[in-house]
Amino acid sequence: MNTRIFALENYTRSNNKNATVTEITQTKNSSVAVWCVKPGQIVQPHYHPDGQDTWVMIKGILTYYLGDGQSQSLNVGDIALADKNQIHGAINESNEDAIFISIYSAPNIGYEKASP
Repeated sequence: MNTRIFALENYTRSNNKNATVTEITQTKNSSVAVWCVKPGQIVQPHYHPDGQDTWVMIKGILTYYLGDGQSQSLNVGDIALADKNQIHGAINESNEDAIFISIYSAPNIGYEKASP
């Protein structure tokens, strides 16, 4: 791995239709991506059968899905952990963009849709 420092502004993308994820880097141990979630957009509830997904909030506020109809506010500086097979996702119910880093451990943890 040659590059070890990444400037988020070079990777953060958004559109007016859907929450947008952009991969920053992938190694044999993990994958790191940045998400931009505009007001009203959703990161669909899902789980990963083969690894952990860690979210680090950089900007804004999200309502984070915990599964079983439960949710919790995710604010700047918060870290949310979803172990393998734990349902997670989010909706931006605020008036500003939300940005978070997603760290997948291992890099190919799978993806399965789930209900909130």
